[in-house]
Amino acid sequence: MTNDTTNPVLGILGIGYFASYFTSSLRNGGYQGKIYLSPRNVQTAEKISKEHHCLIAQRNQDVIDRSDIVLLSVRPEQLSDLLESLAFRNDQIVITAVAGKTIAEHYAVAKHLPQTLVRMIPVCSIEAGEGVVPIYPPNPEVEKLANFTGTPISFDSEHDFDLALTTSCMNGWLYEFFGTMTNWLQEKGLPEDKARNIILHNIRGATAYALQKEDQKLAAITNEIATEGTFTLEGLNLLKKEQGFTAWDHALEHVHKKLGE
Repeated sequence: MTNDTTNPVLGILGIGYFASYFTSSLRNGGYQGKIYLSPRNVQTAEKISKEHHCLIAQRNQDVIDRSDIVLLSVRPEQLSDLLESLAFRNDQIVITAVAGKTIAEHYAVAKHLPQTLVRMIPVCSIEAGEGVVPIYPPNPEVEKLANFTGTPISFDSEHDFDLALTTSCMNGWLYEFFGTMTNWLQEKGLPEDKARNIILHNIRGATAYALQKEDQKLAAITNEIATEGTFTLEGLNLLKKEQGFTAWDHALEHVHKKLGE
């Protein structure tokens, strides 16, 4: 265990897509601590190790023994098998990125987990240094780590954390939405590179403007732009008439329900 509180040693159990973009975001954000990877997924572990200056442990227990903070990034159905034979230190912090599993459910699977167990599931956009990193319960050390990757937002209840997790799923839907608008421009004759840049930078500009107007409700920003006689209002009214926004509410409700099952 290290005494470096600025760059604690991180160990990752479960080497897949999440581990790849999380380690990338840490390094891009300036995290210089050692990162130990589980050896289970050899090909992916070697790729992450080479690209992001990580070390591959000999076995999962070695990851834990060498780390101050241990990140669990496996699928929910894999959690029990992963933790069954592993031993943790009482002074360790365990971060879980296992979607849909409550803190209580983690301890039901493995009572030997340390006292400090924190849920955290950031979105893939952290690889670009952007995006939300939801955290529950609040923990200063986890928040410091998350600061390297994006915008940490801590929650005082698991209910609120799960709401944030639900909206994280929305990122995947947004790329489909962006792609649909890009395709429309291409079908009208715009070159692909210009179509893509127009859509993505329009979206980027809209979010940057809204973040700047933090004291103003989002709907109020729309009302300032979509005024009577504008083409913006024409399109907005059609979207509302055809329940374009209602479908998003339904999708969020569906995912939130699934997370609680």
